[in-house]
Amino acid sequence: MSVSVHLEWEGKGSEHSSAGSIRRIESLSAGAEKAGENMLIHGDCLPVLSALRESLLSRVKLVCIDPPYNTGERFEHYADNMTRAHWLEFMRQRLAAIKPLLRRDGFVCIQTDDSQSHYLKVLADEVFGENAYRTTIYIRVRFPGKSLKQDSPFHKEIEQVLVYAASPAARPCLEQSPPDREKFIYHVHITAPPAEVLTLGGKQVEIFKKGSFSIEKQSPSEDGLKAIWASGTILDGNSSGRFFRDYLTGRAETDGFGTLYRVSGIGADGLGYRYFTGPERPGAEKGKYYQGMPKNRSPKSVPLKCFLDMAGDFGNCRGEGGVHFRGGKKPERLLMYLINAFSREGDLVLDCFLGSGTTAAAAHKLKRRYIGIESGEHILTLCKPRLDRVINGDRTGISSDVGWQGGGEYGFYELIIEN
Repeated sequence: MSVSVHLEWEGKGSEHSSAGSIRRIESLSAGAEKAGENMLIHGDCLPVLSALRESLLSRVKLVCIDPPYNTGERFEHYADNMTRAHWLEFMRQRLAAIKPLLRRDGFVCIQTDDSQSHYLKVLADEVFGENAYRTTIYIRVRFPGKSLKQDSPFHKEIEQVLVYAASPAARPCLEQSPPDREKFIYHVHITAPPAEVLTLGGKQVEIFKKGSFSIEKQSPSEDGLKAIWASGTILDGNSSGRFFRDYLTGRAETDGFGTLYRVSGIGADGLGYRYFTGPERPGAEKGKYYQGMPKNRSPKSVPLKCFLDMAGDFGNCRGEGGVHFRGGKKPERLLMYLINAFSREGDLVLDCFLGSGTTAAAAHKLKRRYIGIESGEHILTLCKPRLDRVINGDRTGISSDVGWQGGGEYGFYELIIEN
């Protein structure tokens, strides 16, 4: 039976945001005012999201946010010292405002650290649904030997990104790996007739004694075979393992050590047979089988990495985009990983805690549409100049990775609170 878990705090559900609208202040390019343009919006994200709700309903493919961690500190551009109850209500409202904007195949990525991450996980489960949770991506943000605070007894080295999906239809964009040929290096050469032919498990088995064959290593090729130990979970996991388990285990006492078996009618590599070898010496029990390259050699999906060692990127991102942001600047390479993992070119990416503008800058370079929202005045002194530099061909961050040469446009907007 499923048990729903949720948090309670004083004032839960009691705060309400002011109604508002947004107005265009300027556009970097004369042709930018059109449906689906990139937007940079100055204002508190809650009334901004309310103002955009109708136009963005079920349109956002990816939400990437880096909200206040509530560490108890004050930084240059924002305070990070709410009470836990205030912070929980602050986050609940904003996550609830984000939810209806997601496409059915959309994702939410929430970056945090362990200051409040356990509470945030339960809160996000409540807002999006426990079944919406997909994974936590762990990120090394500083080197083990680099202290954040000299007087702290603990070294904070890891941060997290909580990943939620809007529905079961949401699928990450996995890379495809070509078939691995490197292990297909073995070739079996038969030099004498089989010593015996018998039937085991309904299959013809030819038995070659030691000295009547050789197994040689050559360069990897599509004609090569891959050696797999017939032991452990393999003995239960596939037809070759089960055949070895059921019919070849213990036959060394009868057939001798170092024997080769050619078993007909087994395997999906198109050869029509599979080679097995028994134990090589007394006391050994394990054998091997030799598998050809699968007939259907279609690329395989590579699972997303859930641990990213980005200590170097975090340490070197200070000057990315020509802006400095003490207290939480993220490297463009992290946003590139998330944006590529959960969206495709032309999709809409939303960041309503824009900070120094990293999400917008990375999304622009990766040919996504984007909306960046920030309440602080640094949207004017950091985010806007940074996007202007991106359009003019910024060479920092991921520019060399994606061959960025400049171009594009965005509109700049201001929130107007309605009395």
